[in-house]
Amino acid sequence: MNNKDKINNTLEVKNVYMKYNKKDKHFALNDLNFKIEKGDFHAFIGENGAGKSTTIKIISGLNNDYQGDIFINGLNIRDNVNARIGFLYIPDKNSFPSYLNVIDYLFNIASLTRNDYEKIKIEIAELLKKFEIEEVSQKNPNKLSSGQAKKILLIQAILTKVNFLILDEPTVFLDVSTRMSLYKELLKMNKENNTTIFISSHILDEIKNYINSVTFIKKGQIKWSGKIEGKDLIKKYKNIILGENNE
Repeated sequence: MNNKDKINNTLEVKNVYMKYNKKDKHFALNDLNFKIEKGDFHAFIGENGAGKSTTIKIISGLNNDYQGDIFINGLNIRDNVNARIGFLYIPDKNSFPSYLNVIDYLFNIASLTRNDYEKIKIEIAELLKKFEIEEVSQKNPNKLSSGQAKKILLIQAILTKVNFLILDEPTVFLDVSTRMSLYKELLKMNKENNTTIFISSHILDEIKNYINSVTFIKKGQIKWSGKIEGKDLIKKYKNIILGENNE
């Protein structure tokens, strides 16, 4: 990558291949290439089984059995431990330390990157109230519902002021009002802190109101990637993924 790429691209996926089994004849991910610029609110769109979650796990470091290169902030994730500094992945399923309650978990996480401890405590209380989960503050986060756990992870992202947030189907199991609150907070992070948002979702009618770029994946191949106006998302999806001619 040249210097301009290093400055502008938060994420670059370059010639990535992967097989679930080495004996497979076909690649599950076949020559993936796409870029996400710093400050983008980027949607990763495709049908079930298209390779979205597999790609996200590779980017997040949960699967290293791939060919090709992935750069975060210009650093190759294979050989640079600093590549994911300021990076947070919120999975579709959650796991937390079993020995911490919600408040202690959030405080310990925030304290890794901040030392304004009294302010952290105040912010935790405010955010738990804002997301209407004050009653879970003393509970083990592993005992929470999926929707509550996602709220905890979003609060974690807000507290730690991450630079790059990647979310895999974050609105699954959330009610309408919670989904709206989640997107509102993501947009606030994106606009006020220039946080890059990379999100996979099936609910195009919702996500179209927030994104400024998109990558379409089908059967393990990137079909189109680039800037887009949200109002054009569904039309583009029907054309690229479903093969419908909307012109």
